[in-house]
Amino acid sequence: MKIAVFTRDGTELCPFFEANAFSVFARDDGGFRVEREEPFAPVAPAAPYELRERVSALLPLIEDCEILAGGALSGLAFTVFDRAGLHIFEIGELNDTVLFDMISEIISVGETAQMREKIIRDAKPAPTGTDGVYYLDLVLLQTECPEVSSKKAMREFLENTPFTELHLVCRHIPPWIEGDDDYQIDARPKDGDVYAVIRKRSC
Repeated sequence: MKIAVFTRDGTELCPFFEANAFSVFARDDGGFRVEREEPFAPVAPAAPYELRERVSALLPLIEDCEILAGGALSGLAFTVFDRAGLHIFEIGELNDTVLFDMISEIISVGETAQMREKIIRDAKPAPTGTDGVYYLDLVLLQTECPEVSSKKAMREFLENTPFTELHLVCRHIPPWIEGDDDYQIDARPKDGDVYAVIRKRSC
């Protein structure tokens, strides 16, 4: 994971519009080394179209980098680098600890994203220790992943899984279940939420 740091003259951290070089860092024996310097003509603020072209012209200099760091970077210049897929950091000093911290943060964010993807992918009632009895804490699930609707978490399960009881913790009984005559629902309040036992009615 290479890091491009924009500087003035390859040494001084500065705002992007004062920079005239990228220092590209790579891992080396437990630390980092400057793999190369990429000088460029400073980018002056300009009309949006012209500024976008000038910043975009710098991308080939750091196309092998995943991280861009330096002083202040905002506005259209930030947008161009962000859309190029770079992780952008504003830093106040330049040393191995700062470089390691940036990589660690990206790895942590990536792991969190993978965990969320797994939670969403596996969002469905889980079997309990009793045959035919399943459990889902919809409140906890939607706290972790608000984008998961009750239908996404339960509809396929209700339609395709043989079950005798579904024990459900929710803020309210989903209307699409409550209004379906195929289900018998016994519900009671519990700790500010609703604890419901859902059973399929006999045909």
